[in-house]
Amino acid sequence: MKKGTIASLTASVMFLFIAPAYGDSILQIWDCELNDNKTPADVIAASSVWLKAAKNNEGGEDIEVSLEFQIVGDAEDGDFFFVLSVADTKTWGVFNHDYLDSPAGQAEEAWADVATCSKSALSASVDIE
Repeated sequence: MKKGTIASLTASVMFLFIAPAYGDSILQIWDCELNDNKTPADVIAASSVWLKAAKNNEGGEDIEVSLEFQIVGDAEDGDFFFVLSVADTKTWGVFNHDYLDSPAGQAEEAWADVATCSKSALSASVDIE
């Protein structure tokens, strides 16, 4: 357990130094499943409410969110991806500081009624021209 924690911490610290140099934005991608009797329309509506609340968090003013529903293939474990995009790791950190007590944290309780997101990845996104 300690080795896994140390490796995870090391990777996170490295990401903080590498991502600003190579990333055009930071993406947090959640793998999510619809809860019983819920539809993509329910997730879209709940995500819209959550995004409005998230924009009231410190660091959330310019946050962007998209939902990715797979059409063909087997690239995901769940039903859809919830993708959060911010400018940089500093903004991501500010946004997540005291998240549970924030407007977005409070709105997440209602969002959890429609979907469950069990795992995520934080990535540096590089735009190709």
